[in-house]
Amino acid sequence: MAAGTLVGFIMDPPRSICAFAGGIVPCEGLGTYGEVSHNVCNFGQWLNTGSTQLATEFGKTDAPAEQSTIRALFLAPLVRELAQNGVEIDGFLRHYGLSMTQLTSLYERVPLRHFVAIAEEAAARLDQPFLGLELGRNFSFADLGPFYAMLLLAKDLRTAVASLVRYESAWQTNTTMALVRGKETSTCRYCIQDPTIWPRRQDAEFALASVTTFIRQLTSKRWRPVAVEFEHDVKGRAGALNQFFKAPIRGNQELNMLVIANEDLDQPLRWRLKPSEGDVTPILERHLMELLATPGESGKTFAARVGSLIAKRLGHTPVTIGAVAAEMNMSVRSLRRHLTEEGTSFRQLLQQHRRAMIETILRCEGARLSNLASRLNYSDSAVLSRAFKTWTGVSPRQYARSLKS
Repeated sequence: MAAGTLVGFIMDPPRSICAFAGGIVPCEGLGTYGEVSHNVCNFGQWLNTGSTQLATEFGKTDAPAEQSTIRALFLAPLVRELAQNGVEIDGFLRHYGLSMTQLTSLYERVPLRHFVAIAEEAAARLDQPFLGLELGRNFSFADLGPFYAMLLLAKDLRTAVASLVRYESAWQTNTTMALVRGKETSTCRYCIQDPTIWPRRQDAEFALASVTTFIRQLTSKRWRPVAVEFEHDVKGRAGALNQFFKAPIRGNQELNMLVIANEDLDQPLRWRLKPSEGDVTPILERHLMELLATPGESGKTFAARVGSLIAKRLGHTPVTIGAVAAEMNMSVRSLRRHLTEEGTSFRQLLQQHRRAMIETILRCEGARLSNLASRLNYSDSAVLSRAFKTWTGVSPRQYARSLKS
């Protein structure tokens, strides 16, 4: 688990990418693992860092994909639980290439694959099938370290949840977390982008239970979501999950999500710090983001950084230069100037990612251009087709047929 990165506010929460092909699609790179399709939030991984990884997806380079990681602070509750049940920790961790020495720093990066596997093995070894749920139930503000201040400074619940979402990429890489607003409800969505990290039931239940625990601490112990969805099968588990969430539980869904009433999110928090000297939020945010800066982030080109943000948003929320500039803490004018100096533009980068996503979707049988056009913010499928033909010299349908020949 972790809780935070991409915040998108759009009307009517969209279905996932796989809805383009009418459901679970047998398609290379968009596979089914276990009982449900996990192509739902993987475009952020495939289109993660600009042209190099775009080329990787289409076989133009052999550059290795970035390893998914999570901060050690989220492993600490698991290690404590194992130790309290008599498990010899060093030996247990050694199996995953880890040691207690590595975990002395809460901000040490641990392979996300190992964290998820450790959670699954711990649940089995301790005979605690709801270990992730219980750890989430007991997760506290103190476990977040200095981040708790950002929650307490929030003016309302929506702002607090958005803070969790914003810091997701600092806590846990290659993971999608978004707060998406609809007419009456919003959805807080969580999904690991790497489909090969599976099973991950404990992680998903830990993630949503932790967010629910935070909301209850900020509002009321009686708070409940409108509904809860999990990507894994909940057969035989729905009763225990319902007892905690106090809401309808659905499994085998496209991703993990809490459905939250907008009237709940827009309520002022009952517990909130009141700084006597102005708004300290910008200062805290700067300290926290510098503390947890991704290694090498400062060395990235502006084009690569913008490409990463486009990849995270595309297909989920509207992608505008204003939104990207705001997330990079700069003006639109400054961002345009930096991209021009690097020989590119926001429009060019957006078109690269659109093209890559369209080509990937067209590999799937039954992909509907009308759905794809609306998802990528084209006015209609004809506009999309013209753009695609300009890039490739062929129409989308011709391209799809060429893949079968």
